[in-house]
Amino acid sequence: MKSNIIKILCILSLSTFLVSCSPFGSNNIANVTVTKVKTSDSISDTVYTTNISSEENISVFPSSVGKVQAISVEVGQEVKKDDVLFTLDNTDLTYKYNAAKANYESANASYDKVSSGSAKQAQVDAEKALEAAKNELKNAQEAYDIAKNQYSNNTNVTSAQTAYDAAKQNYDRTNELFKADAVAQIDLETAQNKLDTAKAALDIAIDNATMALSSAETRLSNANASYNSASTNANITNSITNPDNIAAAKATVDSAKASLDSAKYALDNATVKSPIDGKISAKNITVGEYTSNQTPSIVITGENSLTATIKVTETNIQNVKEGIKANIYLPASGLSYEGTVYAVSPSADTSNGMFDVKISIDKPDENLKVGMVANITLKNDKEDNSLLIPSKCVFKDGDNSYVYVINGDVLSKKQVTISKNKNDYLVITNGINKDDKVVIQGSSNMADNMKYNIVKSN
Repeated sequence: MKSNIIKILCILSLSTFLVSCSPFGSNNIANVTVTKVKTSDSISDTVYTTNISSEENISVFPSSVGKVQAISVEVGQEVKKDDVLFTLDNTDLTYKYNAAKANYESANASYDKVSSGSAKQAQVDAEKALEAAKNELKNAQEAYDIAKNQYSNNTNVTSAQTAYDAAKQNYDRTNELFKADAVAQIDLETAQNKLDTAKAALDIAIDNATMALSSAETRLSNANASYNSASTNANITNSITNPDNIAAAKATVDSAKASLDSAKYALDNATVKSPIDGKISAKNITVGEYTSNQTPSIVITGENSLTATIKVTETNIQNVKEGIKANIYLPASGLSYEGTVYAVSPSADTSNGMFDVKISIDKPDENLKVGMVANITLKNDKEDNSLLIPSKCVFKDGDNSYVYVINGDVLSKKQVTISKNKNDYLVITNGINKDDKVVIQGSSNMADNMKYNIVKSN
């Protein structure tokens, strides 16, 4: 019995000795961080999230300010080039055109008579034209005075101003009560809505009154122009017909023709058409109201020029060039599209240090809309699929360079050939394969055929 116990103790002692001497003890296991070998066409696996946009946003203004008579489109509607968007009331435009036409015909007739030598008849006709222009100027002045008086005493403006002042006073009072917790948020919002409505009504009343006065001013301006033109023609025909006078008459004709062309252009464009194929993204006009010179009446987004802009870090921008391909993935629909980088910002945004990269969608379809969220990855097809590893993976042994590669359950020390540096990476031409996992950081006691423990994998 005692003999057996002694044998067991000897066996246990020997086992303990063997384990402590084993090369696979805990002191001979390297704790390592590993990374996969990368290829040059996938150096950046970054996913950029952005929104689909369009480089072609067309703001449509009518050729002249006018009252909207009809609107043919709504926001979101697709339109083709030359589709009718809206039309303006052409009453004023027709009047301006007729006045310009009469002025041109008068100038042309005067020129013909002066240049043909029929001075006497030309003089009679010129005096008649001058008298007619004088009468029109008188009538236009009277109409303007009436319009100006009506503008100054416009009851619509006065009423709208009174309503606005009352709404403003009510809002200010409600705001003070709201600050004192005496009224609810909805009361303040109601007061704000009433103030906004009153302000819009006041603006419309002022615009309508202004346009009435503007129409009278236009008539007076045209009458002055016609009178001046008729006076000039009369002076020409009253003088001796000589080359200088003929040249002056010709200049008057040219000026009148330019005015006529301008008036005709405005009249012809009272029907406003779409300049491109696209989709209506904004509509800022209402039937019965006047258009504005400051705000576009219609905004059209071109559906065939869809783009995306991503923001790229300083590290990754080195690998981004015009012409490289991009994959555009729409998480909402699961659809993917191919794109091409067409612009790379030469400098970083000072606010965030990022570089803007613009991508055109190669073949957009009806499923791709402006504003959609897109996840984008870049791929450089122009690279040669070189193998790359971070520079800190490489160790030196004299003139030789080597790395540690995961090989089953041990580390393998492999000599490598370095081609060149590429940012924080080294291009390796020999010694590793594209599927290898390389140690990027490890214990100081790493050695060939050593067991390992992966603490992190990049």
